[in-house]
Amino acid sequence: MSLSLMLSMLITGIIFPWGTISQDTITITKVTIDNCVSGGMQVEELTKGTIAVSQLSNGDIIRGIRGADRVHGWCRVEAVYPRKGNEMFITYDGFTADHMVIDADAVHAYGKKGNATKSRLYTLATECDAAVNAAGQAFTPISTAFCPHELSWSEYLPLMAAIRRVTSRTGYFWYFSDAFFNNETARVPEWKNMLHDMCTELLRCARKGQCQKFEKVVKEFVHEHMNPKYRVIVDHMFPNIGGDVEKSETGTITELVRPQEKSNPLLFLAVGSAVAMVLIIIIAAALLVRRARVTRRAKTAKDLTQATILKLRPKTWRHEDVAAQHS
Repeated sequence: MSLSLMLSMLITGIIFPWGTISQDTITITKVTIDNCVSGGMQVEELTKGTIAVSQLSNGDIIRGIRGADRVHGWCRVEAVYPRKGNEMFITYDGFTADHMVIDADAVHAYGKKGNATKSRLYTLATECDAAVNAAGQAFTPISTAFCPHELSWSEYLPLMAAIRRVTSRTGYFWYFSDAFFNNETARVPEWKNMLHDMCTELLRCARKGQCQKFEKVVKEFVHEHMNPKYRVIVDHMFPNIGGDVEKSETGTITELVRPQEKSNPLLFLAVGSAVAMVLIIIIAAALLVRRARVTRRAKTAKDLTQATILKLRPKTWRHEDVAAQHS
């Protein structure tokens, strides 16, 4: 399955368990969504040169872009694995038709264009906002299976940032193709049919801070469609998933997804240092002024004392003065 889908869902559903689903009371049906990249697609690796995606390993460094200005640089591979089975799928220039790529400011499905070949599919995710293949095409780890409509770069950035924050907390098990299943007893039997709603609510939460519906959708998705062995991990990491995020975000997915007003530690340090310096200068100036005043007072007191002593001291007559008065 595609990183796109998996990532999305998983990220959105990375989400967590709500109780245990008994394998005896539900019918589980596997579903496949083919939205990955070709294992034969070429990428440039920092030390290995130009190689196929199938030759990559976690920790390898490939080309990518990040940030509002789409700055190009090197990016660490966080997850790369083949789709289960040996089935071959049609890709176009290395992408399935619904895999989302970046052109200018648009994030959209690649479509059925270019060189069509059959190949084994791979999921690929990096630490950057998007990866870049050897042909210079920037691409995401998601597809239209998760977000059904075109996104602007400014919409895509907070969505991917939220996904990475979650994956960094829990690990990348949600990229595994066995993470979800169809459940005939669920409100929405097919898990893939919940993805579009999750994308919409994830965007609303990450961009506008409106997250309660997202919590609810994610809780349902995890409770009804996530493999129990992964749900246990997620439940441990997010014990309050689905909770009232307006009262407390602690232990919820919103805690990582909702934008936070965080102070910049470097800025805080710089401002703190400046304030400290100003205080030191003020204190030093005050001490100097006080010292100057004390010195002036001491000098004035000394001068007055000397003047008083001279005034009160009996006059000493010189011998010449006495002789002059009697002459």
